Amino acid sequence: MLYRRLLPRIVPALVAGALGILLGSAPAQDAENSDAIEIKAAAGMRYDPPRFVVKPGAKVKLEIENTDDMAHNFVIVAPGGRAEVVAAALTMPITPDQTFIPQSDKILFHAPLLTPGKSAPLEFTAPTEPGVYPYVCTFPGHGYLMFGAMYVTKQAESELPTIANDENLPDAIRDAAKVTKLHAYPETPPYWYRIFMRDSGPAAIAVALPDGQNYCWDAGACRLRYVWRGAFVDPMPHWRTNGDGFAEVKGTIYYRTAPSFPLRFGEEKKVPQDIHFRGYHVVEGLPEFHYEVDGADVRELIKSAHGGIEETFKITGTKGPVFFVTDPNGGATVASEAGKFADGVLKLPAAKAKEFTVSFTETLNKEPIGYWSMNDVLTDKKPFPVPGVKDRALKFDGRRSQFNTGLKSEALSGGATFSIWAQMQKPKQPDQSCIGALGKDGEFALGANIAGVPGYGVLVKNAGVEAKIVAAMPTEADGNWHHLAATLDGKSLRFFFDGKPSGSGQGATLPPEAEFFLGSSGKQHYANAILDEARIYARVLDPKEIAAIYENERPKTTAPAPSPKPAK
Repeated sequence: MLYRRLLPRIVPALVAGALGILLGSAPAQDAENSDAIEIKAAAGMRYDPPRFVVKPGAKVKLEIENTDDMAHNFVIVAPGGRAEVVAAALTMPITPDQTFIPQSDKILFHAPLLTPGKSAPLEFTAPTEPGVYPYVCTFPGHGYLMFGAMYVTKQAESELPTIANDENLPDAIRDAAKVTKLHAYPETPPYWYRIFMRDSGPAAIAVALPDGQNYCWDAGACRLRYVWRGAFVDPMPHWRTNGDGFAEVKGTIYYRTAPSFPLRFGEEKKVPQDIHFRGYHVVEGLPEFHYEVDGADVRELIKSAHGGIEETFKITGTKGPVFFVTDPNGGATVASEAGKFADGVLKLPAAKAKEFTVSFTETLNKEPIGYWSMNDVLTDKKPFPVPGVKDRALKFDGRRSQFNTGLKSEALSGGATFSIWAQMQKPKQPDQSCIGALGKDGEFALGANIAGVPGYGVLVKNAGVEAKIVAAMPTEADGNWHHLAATLDGKSLRFFFDGKPSGSGQGATLPPEAEFFLGSSGKQHYANAILDEARIYARVLDPKEIAAIYENERPKTTAPAPSPKPAK
């Protein structure tokens, strides 16, 4: 059994902050009942309060104060416009007088960029249209974590969703409001657990950094596995099962490292085989990992940075060039002051490699918001793993074997892509949902025998509008692996079979309030299939990206299937 390591910093002010701010015990302020609403940009990438209420058309006075130790601004945007504005701010050039307020019709009101200790007033007339108007810090990288909600409504604050259930607020705010106390003392980043994590070896270390950044480091393989923003982990699945369950990531994973060891010595393509973990010690409150690679001594320290992390290496015992290899198509922009990356590779002479830093800055929505490699047991029945298209796969037996992804259709309002590998014999039952969902007045299904029509396909049904695409398999009972993908952009639905476009439909939107499951629709349509490499993206992948997934992962011993013909 693995034991956790937790090193919190006990800050007296945190207690009051957690109770009054994060847990939302104080009521939301109302612009008509106060001379001015005080809003603080506080430590930990958060606004205090996380939301407030105004009536439609009301005169609003805000007093924005920066109590943090870094610069922040305050921008109110139209409903649903936060992600677009945050992404636009990332592309702005950095200049001495830059406020990071992009040109956008989604921006309604804003305060200037405030350095630590500064404040500024903001007065405006509230929109007359009721709704939830996000406010956000658009300083590069902050807006993914640092935002709140201005409710324009005639409702009382008591009629709003509770803080814990308000999906317009950051995950960290909602999680803190659930008052799930795991320890008898405040948990203040940085801290970490030695714990089982998905897509890592059994010696995983999950680290919570300041500013809402987190990462999983594999002590067995001596390398970073993935990075995520937002809430940390739920360790209870691991603790309640006597150590054989997995802690679950509660935030959004935005970067996964390449599958092989990143450091190379002497030759770029020479992947080290002699790797030994030597432990870690604490530097600046953070774990600095120590290991040996092919005779070289390596120390690795990971810190949070604006919109991502910084990874610093100290290497001794090598005389030749050192290469740092990344995935150029991963979910982060990778850079280093030590040199330039070429196709994801940084080459350094031995002298420069003695100490160098690599930064990883999130690329919004590049990575899937949900990814399940099937290398780890997912379902309650814990099916026996079998060989997959990539490492292991899991068999869903068609008898209520399923996995709840935890994702809902509301997270995919800006477009969606579903991708999965499936191996099955000729299905006997209709609607074999490899990825499925049932929601309010609708459903989604990506799988086989859709609506009883033989073959693989996709179905989207919502409020009486149905879009269905079924591609007839060239050999229905071949038992081979096939790749299924579907994209929705709010207007049209496209289906891809084995990397190739295989049909399209119009008027397709995801059903509201739908939860997505692997192996079923949640309550019915159970798949009798072996499934592998399931992904859900909050964007529409283009055909080249879908073809690349197929080509990179398909079993190379199997010839590519011919293009299927859409069924009439």
